Amino acid sequence: MKEAYQDIVDWLAKLNPQEVIAYTPDKATLDRVQELVLKQSAGKLTDEEKEELNYFYYLENMLGLAKARAHQLLRA
Repeated sequence: MKEAYQDIVDWLAKLNPQEVIAYTPDKATLDRVQELVLKQSAGKLTDEEKEELNYFYYLENMLGLAKARAHQLLRA
C-alpha cells in the first residue's frame, strides 16, 4: 500500500511542482473541515461526518507529501 501511495504522491508532484506547492483548498472546503473538527471536539459527529473528516485528513496527508516531493524536484 505504501508503495502505491508514494507512487501517486510522486505523480502528483511531477505534474506541475509549482502549482502543487501553491495549492490551498478553497474557503468552502476549509470551512467544512473546521465545522467537522468542531463537531468532533463536541462529540457530535455522525458516522458519515467521521468518514468525511477522515477522508480530508487522508487527502491532507497526501497533499503534504506531494508538496514536499515537489520542493525536492524543484531543488534537483
